[in-house]
Amino acid sequence: MSWDHRFQKEYFRRLHPRISKLGLTGAPELLREISAEADRIVQQYSHLVADEATMPHLRLTSSVLASYQALAQTPLPQARLVDLIEDVFGSIGRASLRLYTQALMMFSKDPFSAITRAGKKRAQEQYGAAWRFAFEETDASFTMTTTKCFYQDFFVAAGAPQLTRVFCSWDQNWIEPVKATKHGVAFERLTTMGLGGTECPFVFTRTKSRAR
Repeated sequence: MSWDHRFQKEYFRRLHPRISKLGLTGAPELLREISAEADRIVQQYSHLVADEATMPHLRLTSSVLASYQALAQTPLPQARLVDLIEDVFGSIGRASLRLYTQALMMFSKDPFSAITRAGKKRAQEQYGAAWRFAFEETDASFTMTTTKCFYQDFFVAAGAPQLTRVFCSWDQNWIEPVKATKHGVAFERLTTMGLGGTECPFVFTRTKSRAR
């Protein structure tokens, strides 16, 4: 099973009990409908796929959109609905990604170089032509700016730009473990397209202090 199918399966698995807690009847049937709708959305928006690397991301955005559209038919307020989806989606891979980031920083002689190299490699290898990144690098700072984002393009095309933030928030899983006092690396992301910005700047800076 490919990583996007595993992610999708886990998303639906975690969504199930959250739907049940809302007191909605027929949660299993609703999830089957959401899954079928996600498959339909994949086909509907396949024209947005720029290359093979983009296709898995279409499956994830389609799953989020399908769940949002289905749950929007329930009495749940829209603000709570987006929060619920963001919370469920953001929980996937949280423990393992935080552990990976902590280990990467802790066991590297140069945490700044380690985390920036990993970030650049991931951007270039895992996101494909539906994204555009600009890089500015010095010995003391590294800025990766996303100037085109498939997530944003997809949700704008689908008429649900408020859902882009679900994917922005997922990044907190690797952002939160980066501690300036502990690793000598400061991270800042002041805005994203999903939060109303025109681009997404990821800024890493060396700091003078690092715990030993």
